[in-house]
Amino acid sequence: MKDINLYLIRHGQTQWNIKDQMQGSQNSPLTEQGILGAKVTGQHLKNVPFMQAYSSTQQRAMETRDYIINENNFAIPTSELADLREMDFGLWEGKHVPTLKQEVPEFNIYLTDPANFDAVVNQGENYLDTLERMQQGLNTIVQNAPQDTGNILVVSHGTVLRILLCVLNGGDWRLHRDEAYFPRMLNTSISVVNYKQSNDQDEGIFTVKFYNNVDHLAEE
Repeated sequence: MKDINLYLIRHGQTQWNIKDQMQGSQNSPLTEQGILGAKVTGQHLKNVPFMQAYSSTQQRAMETRDYIINENNFAIPTSELADLREMDFGLWEGKHVPTLKQEVPEFNIYLTDPANFDAVVNQGENYLDTLERMQQGLNTIVQNAPQDTGNILVVSHGTVLRILLCVLNGGDWRLHRDEAYFPRMLNTSISVVNYKQSNDQDEGIFTVKFYNNVDHLAEE
């Protein structure tokens, strides 16, 4: 019987976040606020005995993970997993979001109509491709867990966590960018997903316990 709690956390605030620039496959440094948010998140979770701590292969996620586990009362082995990386925005990487909204009609399709967004326009990734690899990443994590029960930290990114958590919560991926339907992931927000798999099951079940919680950041 597997019974694993996955703590899914978006990385801390970055320079491109506050400048409203597209940040997917490329990286920008954590801000002072981003570092503080990661440390506060770590303090909030310091008594959780994580058996592993994963992040994407991107610097902002790895640094956030390390700030979090450095506050923990337990020694936690770390790993990086490419499947957890942010959506690749191709030609839009680093571009100013308000400018894209004004000048690129396809960008507004990306923002409001995921089902009809075609990444051919920006030479990046499509939504369903990112969803598939995020699901694959979670499956890899739970199948490779060193113990059948326990907690695992997973630090990833806003766009990919939003579509993943929406679907795991029983939602429609085509509506996941509608703020009223499923809110955007906030920096260093905590979402917890439970994975259960009995010995007679070929596949387990993911259940979202809560998502996008930032109550701990009020402790700053």
